[in-house]
Amino acid sequence: MNKANLDRKKAWKAEQKVLAKAAFPLPNDLLAEFFEFVEVSVGKEGCDRSRRFTEKWLVSKQIAQEPFTSWLETNGGFCDCEVAGNVFQHWEENR
Repeated sequence: MNKANLDRKKAWKAEQKVLAKAAFPLPNDLLAEFFEFVEVSVGKEGCDRSRRFTEKWLVSKQIAQEPFTSWLETNGGFCDCEVAGNVFQHWEENR
């Protein structure tokens, strides 16, 4: 790949990161707290293929489910273990 193509690829990746970060539904400190809660809860009680821990945390913080759950689904979080894996990875890579 020549330098011009490498530069375009680098610029595209940087733009994608900015767009991903702009789509975060909460500030990073709250997202860190959220992911910690879900990961610990799944580790202790397992995943039942729902988002019960996600919902519990959102209720405890009085945060509306939407648009939060749409963001989770967009990034592969259809249950708590996928939230702890897929969505956490997306957040880590783009924050």
